[in-house]
Amino acid sequence: MAANVTQFEKEKELGNALFKQGLYREAVDSYDQLITAQPQNPVGYSNKAMALIKLAEYTHAIQTCQEGLRYALGPEHAAIRSKLQYRLKLSQTEAGSIEIPVIEVDELPAGYDRS
Repeated sequence: MAANVTQFEKEKELGNALFKQGLYREAVDSYDQLITAQPQNPVGYSNKAMALIKLAEYTHAIQTCQEGLRYALGPEHAAIRSKLQYRLKLSQTEAGSIEIPVIEVDELPAGYDRS
């Protein structure tokens, strides 16, 4: 178990350093290692969600926050739960503001109701 804690701390430091350098994709990969090392520790999810927000990957960030919130239930996780909730709300707001282009078609592909 101590090896996991050590690996967790190393990956967290690496991920945070990558994040500070603006290397968000690499930070996500590092935070994935946090989650692999300690899947029930909400810190990895919270950090990964922030990097995903920076990448404008809001749907993935929403999923990551929701997963992290499953593990942030106890009083010892109050601060990280608050961060996850904030990041979830931010992601949901941003995801809702994405405009999906509407493409009109004259003919529907086979198999679709034409009424």
